[in-house]
This record gives sequence, C-alpha cells and structure tokens, in this order.
Amino acid sequence: MDKKRSLSLLKQILQIIVIALIGCVGIVFSILYLQTFNSGFFAKYNTVCIAVAVSIIAILTILAIIFKSISKDFIYKLCFLVITFVAVVLLGLYVLTKVGFFEVIDSVETLRAYIESFGSWAVVLFILLQFLQVVVLPIPAFLTVGAGVLLFGAFEGAIYSCIGIIAGSIVGFFIGRVFGYKVARWLVGKESLDKGLKTIKGKDKVVLTFMFLFPFFPDDVLCFVAGLTTVKTKFFLIMIFITRIISIFASCFSLNNSIIPYDTWWGILLWGVFIALTIVATILIYKKGDKIELFFKRIFKQKKKSVNKK
Repeated sequence: MDKKRSLSLLKQILQIIVIALIGCVGIVFSILYLQTFNSGFFAKYNTVCIAVAVSIIAILTILAIIFKSISKDFIYKLCFLVITFVAVVLLGLYVLTKVGFFEVIDSVETLRAYIESFGSWAVVLFILLQFLQVVVLPIPAFLTVGAGVLLFGAFEGAIYSCIGIIAGSIVGFFIGRVFGYKVARWLVGKESLDKGLKTIKGKDKVVLTFMFLFPFFPDDVLCFVAGLTTVKTKFFLIMIFITRIISIFASCFSLNNSIIPYDTWWGILLWGVFIALTIVATILIYKKGDKIELFFKRIFKQKKKSVNKK
C-alpha cells in the first residue's frame, strides 16, 4: 500500500514539474517573441504587453498546479491545455520570426528555397509551418503545399503536409470544443467564424465532410467551427483523417502534374470541367446544404434499418 502511495505521489510530483516547465517555456517565449516587434502596438507598449502575457501564463500555470494537487481534473486540464497551446504557438512564432520566415512568404519558390536552406531541419520546419498555418498563421494552404511538393516531391510533401495539417486541424477543433467561441473568434476572426457557423448550422456531418474535400471552402476555419457545433469528437477525428489525406494527396499530385497534365489540350479541358463541377458543387452545398444533409441522413437510416432486420 505504501509503495502504491509513493508511486502515486511521485507521479503527481512529475506531472507538476511538467506543468511548471511548460509554463516556464510559455513565459520565456512570450518575452522573446514580444521583444521581436520593432513597430506597432506591441512595440509601443512592449513592457506592458510582456507584463500582461507573463502574468496570465504564470497565473494559469499556478492554477493548473493547484487544481492538479486537489484533483480537480476538469479545471486542471483546461489550464494545462491553454498553457501548452500558448507555449507551442509562441515558440513556433518566435522561431519563424528569428529565422526571417515572414519575409519570404511572397511566393512558392521563395518559400521552397527558404525551407531548403535549413538542410536536415527542413522537414521539421515544414511540418511546424503546416501546423501553424492551420491554427494561427494567415498563409494560403496552396502556398505551403506547393513549396512542399517542390522541395520534397509529391509523395513526401503530402506525408509531411498531412502530419502538420491534421495535427493543426485536431488542435483547432479542440480549441473550439474546449475553449469556446471567444477564443476561436480571437484566432480566426469574428467574421470568418460567424460565416462558418452560419454555413454548417444543422448540417454538420455530411455537408461538413464535403466542405473538407472541396477546395473552395475555408477548411482551416471549419476545424474551429466544428468544435463549436454538435458534431461528435469521434466522427470529426475519423472524418478529418480521411478528408485531409484525400485532399492533400490530390493537391500534391495535381501540383506535381501527375494526375491530369497541364500541357495537353485534353488535360486543360479536364481541368476546366473539374473546376466547373467543383464550383457548381460548392454553390449547391452553400444553398442546398440542409437538403443534402437530410437526403444522406435518410439513406443512412434506411440502410441501418435494413441491416437491423437482417
């Protein structure tokens, strides 16, 4: 019995040490990142911003330790998730700022050359970039995916993109699910979030799945939106793995000219037909999404009834 208590106490101490270390990482990189601003609001009020950021992270870290100690798991997990997310994002932003990333995102080619310059660390930087692109960075996905194809090839570029983008998508979903509307609004913008919520309201399964497959929908924003809807976590995780893998691999091999060629008349014709059909499907989903959702639900119910009868 004493051995079990000792092990339990040791485990709790180690967990508290981990919480404290993550909090320290968040504090250190909040200071380092805020000090990189040379102009604008954060530069003008740098001392105040640093004080506020450090205070918030410190308070959340202390609360996480306290609630962990008294076994209030829900509040502890909430605080722990916040400080972990903040630490990872601030670390990523600081690294990208220091290495001059934000100065070279004007084209696919310059981005490719920039990532390639990191040699053996290029893969790690690319995966981090794809993760942050979903969660916090306002960078078009075609830019980062295109750079990955040029740098690593279609297959490896797709694999690395899947790792970063799927991880970012899951984080985005849980931000919406755990932290709610206000935090999601702060990260993606009120207008984008409200538009997404309005689009998938009442149609958060079949239609949401189609939205992740088609290229004209803001799929990164939809990850946060999905967390605010009634969609179940299990469904979202399965759906996001399937749709992201399909869409990312299709994009990478399309950019690599491996699916439909761009340099033949029939290839250009097929691309034109595909784009036209995609535009039509996008409009139908926007305007008739509720009917599409209802149609597929009826089909699924009928199949379920026939299986139960057998």
